[in-house]
Amino acid sequence: MSRIHILPDILCNKIAAGEVVQRPASVVKELVENSIDAEATRIEVTINNGGRDLIQVIDDGLGLDKEELGLALERHATSKIAEIDDLFRIKTMGFRGEALPSIASVSMMELVSRARDSEGAFALEVQAGKAEKLQPIAWETGTRITVKNLFFNVPARLKFLKAKRTELNHIIDRVKPLALIYPEIAFKLVADKKVIFDLRPGSSQDRVAAVFGSEYGNKIIPVDESRGNIKVSGFIGNLDLVRVARGEQYLSINQRPVSDRLLNNAVYQAYKSLIQRGEYPFYTLNISVPLNEVDVNVHPTKTEVKFNDEWRVYHVVKETVENGLRQTLKVMPGFHNRPPPPLFAPSDTHSPQTSFVAPQGGHYDYDAQNRSPEESEILQKARQFSQVLDRDPVDVKPQRQQGGFIWQVHNKYILSQINNGIAIIDQHVAHERVLYEEALRDMDENKGTSQSLLFPATQEFSADDYNVLVDIIPSLNTLGFRLREFGPQTVLVEAVPTGMRGGSEGAILKEIIDYYRENRVFDYSPTKRLAASYSCKAAVKAGDPLTEEEMRVLVDRLFATGNPFYCPHGRPIIINLSIDELDKRFERH
Repeated sequence: MSRIHILPDILCNKIAAGEVVQRPASVVKELVENSIDAEATRIEVTINNGGRDLIQVIDDGLGLDKEELGLALERHATSKIAEIDDLFRIKTMGFRGEALPSIASVSMMELVSRARDSEGAFALEVQAGKAEKLQPIAWETGTRITVKNLFFNVPARLKFLKAKRTELNHIIDRVKPLALIYPEIAFKLVADKKVIFDLRPGSSQDRVAAVFGSEYGNKIIPVDESRGNIKVSGFIGNLDLVRVARGEQYLSINQRPVSDRLLNNAVYQAYKSLIQRGEYPFYTLNISVPLNEVDVNVHPTKTEVKFNDEWRVYHVVKETVENGLRQTLKVMPGFHNRPPPPLFAPSDTHSPQTSFVAPQGGHYDYDAQNRSPEESEILQKARQFSQVLDRDPVDVKPQRQQGGFIWQVHNKYILSQINNGIAIIDQHVAHERVLYEEALRDMDENKGTSQSLLFPATQEFSADDYNVLVDIIPSLNTLGFRLREFGPQTVLVEAVPTGMRGGSEGAILKEIIDYYRENRVFDYSPTKRLAASYSCKAAVKAGDPLTEEEMRVLVDRLFATGNPFYCPHGRPIIINLSIDELDKRFERH
């Protein structure tokens, strides 16, 4: 008997399923892409239990007739390519003919379809890849594909699926790029009878605002440039949309979502002088290239591509983004487009006049009543910072030299004389440690203090951000927030923790979501993870000017914490330079 034999079709389909159907999100992606190829103008996705129990995709596309419906389940049966040359000019989302048979081999599937020129619809049931007889059914033009009990016959794959909400987030991550690329198509996603989003056809800018929240509509910059036969179009975000976690960066090639590190780097390089390391700008860009200059047939899931000249594409993307940033002032957020504020010199903060350091190093007096709105906002921010620090004092007091000198260096570090030398304190991580321990105490005792907003504010979020936020609302409320769900992807903010500046709640919440999501890798309890996220984002930032009194209060509060030397994420807070070290540097022997 020969050791070489032909594998049966059912086994081939399961092998293909291992490449194509990695999780419920893979099924949704393949089915929605088929709907797009079928020229659908409306696509509705329904999910139960993260896709384990049910995935259903309904469209109003071209549909399939009776003969095509049966053929659709055959491996490599496709209407999208016919000869070898077609592989080098692919303009459809799918083309391999593997998706439906692969999905059918690991689920219980029902296909219902009616072609636009057909007089009737037909249904086909498939269990573990075995098709039943075609049956006539009442159905409108288009296709409905229902997938139940995914991986029921592949328990090894089933046990690797994550929690329901995690799988739903993966599904959202697959549908969202397609919704951005095709704003002319209506998309609806329903999970466990709850509408995640319901997007109407509209302009590209309207679609961005509908997916991420209305505030994005005023903070995105359109780009549309061509270099030879390469065109880059879409939107980039101003600095208000920069976040500390990846997730709002979308690239497509000829309207196909892709992942490409080189092209992502092209965008980051364009932003390089505007953002810090570890920050990520918003962008959704489509790159149009001739079909014969890009190969999409390099990965089973079709998320990677190859270019004939990738560096040429890189430079076109980089130049397009650079020009978009250069040609509009919208790139600058509310506070970044102002000149650096003058530094506060140590002085009596209650004096009617405040001394500033002049740009050339000389001092001059500036009448507080004649301050510009920008400087008034800086002073207001400093007072609000004092309000955060001036909570009820704790009994433990630091052993610090009284009356010692204290300075702020570059609006970033606090320099103070101590008994045996000099202490240099990072003001951001120092305040972060203070807020972290207070947040833990507030959540443990469930007594976070709040300040009610005069006018409760609604905040919109993207679907995946909203899913995270809903999970942590009870814990946020123990910190002093008062939040409640208020419609699809929207919360009503009725109060914020005492001392937090009104109007910043949307940005703070989004940054908390980012840090909460990123810090899942650390060995934190959910309470500690949330406290670390809140403290990092609510703390005074590098670049914020502080008065002498505020610096002293901050140092006092720091040394009253349980661990004044490291922030919740493990970064050092204090560096000491002893007299001996200083003497050695100055060669004093």
